[in-house]
Amino acid sequence: TCGMARFLCEGTKRSRDQTGSYARLERSVFPRADQPGATCPATRPTRHNGQMVTREVIDMTDTQAPSTALEFFATCPKGFEQLLAGELASLGAEGVRALHGQVAFSGNLETAYRACLWSRIASRVVLVLSHAASADADELYEGLYELPWENHIALTSTFAVDAHGTNNELRNTQFIALRAKDAVCDRLQAKLGARPSVETRNPDATIVVRVRNNRMTCGIDLSGDPLFRRGTSRRAADDGLGGMRPDYAAAMLAAGAWHRLVRHGSPTLIAAFSGSGTLVSEAAGIALDRAPGLLRSRWGFTGWLGHDEKAWDALLEEADERAA
Repeated sequence: TCGMARFLCEGTKRSRDQTGSYARLERSVFPRADQPGATCPATRPTRHNGQMVTREVIDMTDTQAPSTALEFFATCPKGFEQLLAGELASLGAEGVRALHGQVAFSGNLETAYRACLWSRIASRVVLVLSHAASADADELYEGLYELPWENHIALTSTFAVDAHGTNNELRNTQFIALRAKDAVCDRLQAKLGARPSVETRNPDATIVVRVRNNRMTCGIDLSGDPLFRRGTSRRAADDGLGGMRPDYAAAMLAAGAWHRLVRHGSPTLIAAFSGSGTLVSEAAGIALDRAPGLLRSRWGFTGWLGHDEKAWDALLEEADERAA
């Protein structure tokens, strides 16, 4: 623990002295990749209860087109936002904005796939489908029903709704998830004549609904399981070793500029009392240029109808070559 704390403090102090701020540190410690630009989502007026409201809608009819700009956000532990923003920018994300417990960014579908495969700090990556009014249950239902779920969820697939946030009228996340599920199933029933199955444990696709004040953000979870589950064997809970989540270890290394050091020299990392070795494992993975998601066998986007298998396979092949 002493060794890890010393590494973090010394690395952060040096970076502060050289750059003057954490924000500049986090933008500089990751190598930058070049990607095409992005544009804002379209908005359209919609009548609700006799009044005109504006809804932002992402056109998902051509998600594989290289010029298509999509909106995403990646979640992370609180306090990691600036570090995650720097990491996402290094992976080619555009319009990166650090928020509370998440980072918004834009790009094409390959940008999101790259974040899923290579991000060490993000917990989840979500494709945003829509922003809409959600002052009450009816507005929530209507905003979700309008989305073309027939382009996202197959009738043969299972899905779940992951709801977050409340407001004065929507006070329970379970109720929000229930109304969202009803909207999706009713839409598919109307368009395709059948309803998909709901599976909360291991769904093929997960719909994310986040309510804040009187607004709602809806999207598709591209990650599936949290990204800090790297796909390696889990250690036994009673093995007596101290545990550290890989994303926490990655954040410590990012704050100490480990990414930059291993690419411009031959640094030495000393981790005293390293417990289960998570910090050393993450450091080695960065030094060897191995994608943290390379060993994962299950992803959230594989059960989504918009999945671009060709683009994903190309990224996997690239990651394999870099790890060789």
